[in-house]
Amino acid sequence: MLRYIIRLDDACPRMNKDQWLLIENLLDKYNIKPLVGIIPDNQDTLFTWEEDPEFWTKTVRRWQEKGWTIAQHGYHHVYHPTNEGGKSEFIGLDHAAQKKLIEKGYEAMCAHDCRPTSFFAPGHSFDKITVDVIRESGHFDFISDGYALYPFQEQGMLFFPSIFDTPHKILPFGVYTFVFHPNFETDHSLKKTEVFIAKHRKFFMPISTVMKEIKLKRNRIWIEKAIYPSIKMIRNIRKKIRGTEW
Repeated sequence: MLRYIIRLDDACPRMNKDQWLLIENLLDKYNIKPLVGIIPDNQDTLFTWEEDPEFWTKTVRRWQEKGWTIAQHGYHHVYHPTNEGGKSEFIGLDHAAQKKLIEKGYEAMCAHDCRPTSFFAPGHSFDKITVDVIRESGHFDFISDGYALYPFQEQGMLFFPSIFDTPHKILPFGVYTFVFHPNFETDHSLKKTEVFIAKHRKFFMPISTVMKEIKLKRNRIWIEKAIYPSIKMIRNIRKKIRGTEW
């Protein structure tokens, strides 16, 4: 079985509304229902576009009515240095501190009549404590992250893996989440994306459909665990080149 999932990162009131609308229109054209990560209380100065006062009441509500899957994308999207030399909103914090961030983020979204069913951390940066907090909260059905060919179980949580950001024809089997950052997508990248989608449309599915098709209680095999160091190295190099945390 081969399935592709689209994930959109960094939705917030100060997002690049024009670019988000371009991607939304593209997905509507091919009837693709993505996973969209919303920052509950954005405090990241990276997003400097004009604030949309109708973000929660109109934009998010429209996505929900279309059947998009809503994810909580961290809390403030603000990083601190880690002992490993990287940056994270969660790594290095104890259980109580991480629980406070995740619970406050969830409460903030619910206050806007938006209940997320998934979680993923900014910059693919989380640790075992993060997963424990997410599982213990009981709020989320799955985490959108990790490295594998198919969704897998770890620490009592379901993971939908994310190996590559942009669409690639990789293997003739597997479940792949393609991650987009609409705030910074270019017209050129959108054109390439549409070409790929038009050619492989039959493989794009909403997560809700994929969850009905696959075995959800599955552990990663050794080769999937082995790809982790390589993917991590590639992502760290890309972050340094781009000067961003994604």
